Amino acid sequence: MNPLSRALATVMAVLALAAALFFGLIVLALFVGIGLLFWLGIRLRLWWMRRHIPPHDTGPASTPQKGAVIDAEYTVVSRHKD
Repeated sequence: MNPLSRALATVMAVLALAAALFFGLIVLALFVGIGLLFWLGIRLRLWWMRRHIPPHDTGPASTPQKGAVIDAEYTVVSRHKD
């Protein structure tokens, strides 16, 4: 190869690398933008769902007091003998 064709090949290679870099940056920015929109959609959906859930009952029956005994009845459904 003569020096002129080497210089031209070098310039073309540098331009191709620069184009690939910019194309990659554009694709990366597109994916980041889509990811942010997806994240925003999930956050809005969770906010909307939390808005429509009734608040928890914070009365005295819902929180057992310290040292309180919980009384319950139960029935054994099955016993496995090993």
